[in-house]
Amino acid sequence: MTVAQLLKRVRALPTKQRERLLREIVALETGSTAHVSRLQKARVLWPDVEARAKRILGDRVIPNLVLLERGEETY
Repeated sequence: MTVAQLLKRVRALPTKQRERLLREIVALETGSTAHVSRLQKARVLWPDVEARAKRILGDRVIPNLVLLERGEETY
């Protein structure tokens, strides 16, 4: 892709997207880490459900009561 083609595509972007692109380019040039910190704030830490179940139940296996009621077996 040539520079002329790239500029043509950037000019075709809506104003807000074009401004955001330019801000990100400037941040990369200046070595700013603002975009990295924003991504780290958005990261969600999910609880470890398997570890919690093991802590509560130990090594016991609980039967699937819904399948037992229906008379079905797991495959």
